[in-house]
Amino acid sequence: MSRVETLARQAWQLKEQGYAIDDIADAMGKPTSAIERWISRWIDIAQQMPPWHEGLNVHTVHCLRKAGITSRDALAEAWESGRIRRGQPSGIGVSRLVELRHWLETTGTEIPKAAAPRAMIIDLTPEAEAALNHLRRRTGQSASQLISRLLVDADDIDRNT
Repeated sequence: MSRVETLARQAWQLKEQGYAIDDIADAMGKPTSAIERWISRWIDIAQQMPPWHEGLNVHTVHCLRKAGITSRDALAEAWESGRIRRGQPSGIGVSRLVELRHWLETTGTEIPKAAAPRAMIIDLTPEAEAALNHLRRRTGQSASQLISRLLVDADDIDRNT
């Protein structure tokens, strides 16, 4: 909600509580003309639908728009068809994929389960192993969870430089 929308809501609420326009203007430190304008527009403001992408990062929305994805349905279809993946559309990295998957799930889109994690053998220096064990104790996460998160974060950092 923008600052003007917030002020309009506050003015409307005070008016509904029986306060006079002059009293509202004094309490809010605004001219009476602004209070009257906000109150008259509040009903229209309150009925506006939030944008389809409400809750997504602005950069993510920009990347989607550049790719011609301008609705939740178009996003869900692009996700299901595999048109959205790392690097597609441009600017969509691993962390943005995680964001999109979470957003689609929380807004009611059924997302097929991701592929099961694959086992890998990695060689760690003694220092890296000590650091990993320290992180495991501090976070309560498994070594796999920590390494996965670190790799996803590092990939995002690398793509933003």
